[in-house]
Amino acid sequence: MVAIVIPALDPDDRLPGYVAALRAATDAPILLVDDGSGPAAAPVFDRAAAAATGVSVVRHDVNRGKGRALKTAFATLLEGSGAFAGCTGCVTADADGQHEVADVLACARALEEKPEALVLGCRRFDGPDVPWRSSFGNNWMRSLFRMATGRRFLDTQTGLRGIPASFMRELMDVPGERFEFESRMLVVLGGRELVQLPIRTVYEDGNKCSHFRPLVDSAKILRVLGRPLLLGAAAFTAASLASFGVDIGLFCLLRERVFREGAPARLFLCVAVARCVSVAFNYVCNRFVVFRPATARASGGGRSLPRYLALAAVLLFLSWLFTKCGAAAFPGVSVPVVKAVVDLALFIASYVVQRAFVFRP
Repeated sequence: MVAIVIPALDPDDRLPGYVAALRAATDAPILLVDDGSGPAAAPVFDRAAAAATGVSVVRHDVNRGKGRALKTAFATLLEGSGAFAGCTGCVTADADGQHEVADVLACARALEEKPEALVLGCRRFDGPDVPWRSSFGNNWMRSLFRMATGRRFLDTQTGLRGIPASFMRELMDVPGERFEFESRMLVVLGGRELVQLPIRTVYEDGNKCSHFRPLVDSAKILRVLGRPLLLGAAAFTAASLASFGVDIGLFCLLRERVFREGAPARLFLCVAVARCVSVAFNYVCNRFVVFRPATARASGGGRSLPRYLALAAVLLFLSWLFTKCGAAAFPGVSVPVVKAVVDLALFIASYVVQRAFVFRP
């Protein structure tokens, strides 16, 4: 059984009608969370609870944020008492009229079909009627989420989500009390299966009733992404430096102890063997340490090796090509400096490609 959760702060008179429409379409239990709304909103919640059977209301005495409202709902559902006994997950929907009943039910069906997956109802942000603050909070952040998590999210701020009970238990310990909690939910997703459903984009009155603050809440979301981005980049750099040490160390060892002076193709053999071992070492580090959160639950992790080798070959070619072109374009700059600049740019590109493609979930 999948419950429907609606967190709300100072909802208007549309909430009772929305609840009644949900009840007319499904017999799933509905949980409303009053996140510290003012006294004027109390009759709205009362009418919503009276609009249909099987509707429960929990209240915060003061406004504590959407993240805390969701955690309060998760705790209520996981307790499994009363109408929520046997609950296997929930669908969260906004109270501002953005999520149509048909889309809520579609997310519930998707969660029932894949009870361990996170389901996202994804909007489009390229239409002329999309308010700027909604597109501001979504479009340009998708690339950052992909760099931080390796996932390609179509809508990073959607409030329409199907969340399995097992994931709800994990989320109870995830920091975040306000809008940034929904971003943390995507960051800690790891290799859990993701289902993204297209939904109709609805903005009532230009989305005026949204409590999302573009600058303040976007800054909080960026802070959420900052930690995994920095930790991932630091781990990737450490693995690359360690691989460089393996390459140089093994090269010197082979040159001095294995392939003695006068051996055929001595230099080539030292370089080739050392590079093959360092590449294998780097792959193992990236696969099982640097990008492990993204691939821990992935079923197709074996495909990462050919992707990695193909990327290594492409980077080798690009390093030669750009160094050659750069040296020709800037004859006054020494070739080692040109190569250092080129390899630094390729190093950053390598991290992005490995995160988003090679080791993607």
